[in-house]
Amino acid sequence: SVLPSVCGMVGGLTAGNAADYILSKYATMSNDGEGSDGDEDQDDDDNNNEGAAALTIIEKRTRVRKLFQSIALLGPATCLYLLSTNPERASTAQILLGGAVGLQAFDAAGFGAATQEKAGERWAGLLYSLTSLPGVMVGSVSVSVTGRLLDQMADAEGNYGSGWALVFQSNAAICVVGALAFLFLYDSKKEFE
Repeated sequence: SVLPSVCGMVGGLTAGNAADYILSKYATMSNDGEGSDGDEDQDDDDNNNEGAAALTIIEKRTRVRKLFQSIALLGPATCLYLLSTNPERASTAQILLGGAVGLQAFDAAGFGAATQEKAGERWAGLLYSLTSLPGVMVGSVSVSVTGRLLDQMADAEGNYGSGWALVFQSNAAICVVGALAFLFLYDSKKEFE
């Protein structure tokens, strides 16, 4: 989507900036209770508190990104796995498929904002493009692979029953692997200026 780039260029608004603002306000509210005694060591204490607050903001931001990306991947994985069990009612299948698609919206607050935090305003668009490119390529190839898989697993009457189960389970497994990778590898420290 081009919208995050446009918002960043026109108004300077990025999800990373918004997250920083909210977390900094939260951090200052939680530090308001710490009073000062007015002695000379106050400047050193302020510097230490600022460093600790910045670290706390990064840790909180990392936890938020991991939480939202986990929902964006593990939610659809659960829905797709349940869908692979071939629900008896069509309405159940519709709800599960809708849930799988709808829960992916949490990606905007997970991976979508993560690239802006890692790269800053100058390189965020490029980093997002480079990290999205493998997914787009695999997604393009997977359409053909899914069709071939379904054709091979169809019975003589053209029913794809077990073929769809395998497709949904494979997608669920890919979502779980992606969630685990994000949980174990991501932190929100800025790496590109």
